[in-house]
Amino acid sequence: MSVDDNSRVYGVAPVLEILKAGRRSVEQITIAEGANSPRMRELLELARENGIIVSRVPRSAMAKFVAPGANHQGIVATISAAKYIDDYQLLESLSHKIGTDDSPLAVVLDGVEDPRNLGAIARTVECAGAHGIFLPERRAVGLTDAVAKTAAGALEHVPVAKVTNLTRLLEDMKRRNIWTVGTSLKAKMDYTEWDWRQPSAIVLGSEGKGLHRLVEETCDILVKIPILGKIESLNVSVAAGVILYEARRQRNNGEL
Repeated sequence: MSVDDNSRVYGVAPVLEILKAGRRSVEQITIAEGANSPRMRELLELARENGIIVSRVPRSAMAKFVAPGANHQGIVATISAAKYIDDYQLLESLSHKIGTDDSPLAVVLDGVEDPRNLGAIARTVECAGAHGIFLPERRAVGLTDAVAKTAAGALEHVPVAKVTNLTRLLEDMKRRNIWTVGTSLKAKMDYTEWDWRQPSAIVLGSEGKGLHRLVEETCDILVKIPILGKIESLNVSVAAGVILYEARRQRNNGEL
């Protein structure tokens, strides 16, 4: 058996076939250190072409990724643990909220790779009453089992869409009169100075790297969360929570 109950596929041939077929969303590939086979190079090339995160771990750590006694051959692919919504469909639903008492508020993530961060962000999006999350198709974590566990049920309520090009998404949002608000330490405006009652999309960068240059340049405006300590920045999931609840505070006439 090459598929277990936790949306994981293991073994070189099964994983390679899934990558070739392209019908299932592979979120991450985990390879045991020292694993090698004639087809591994082809598999790794396909993963690179599709922007799939590849992690290498000690062989002893592989047991936590597969069913007991499974012949994993040193490789496991994690398949999406929740369904994505079409990006156009999510954009349409946001557009329909403009001018209502529930003005659109979405989160755009630029390359977040830690599943715990994505899960925590999804949970906060749901709790703060925001309306969805956009993820890039490549070089970012997707809806893995670890994300679903951290989200603690939020993925049942929060629509998540994958997009091929984040800058194109931001331009599309602008055409729909949704403000694109990026987060950057270089910003001159504090996050509390922005009027979050307006239709807005919060654009957050990856852990340690922030927003990519083109994404940052495409945003309508940049805001920052003041850092008073010696560490340079907040964890991305914490930053998302801070801003989402400021948006909620403003939308509730200054009350939470």
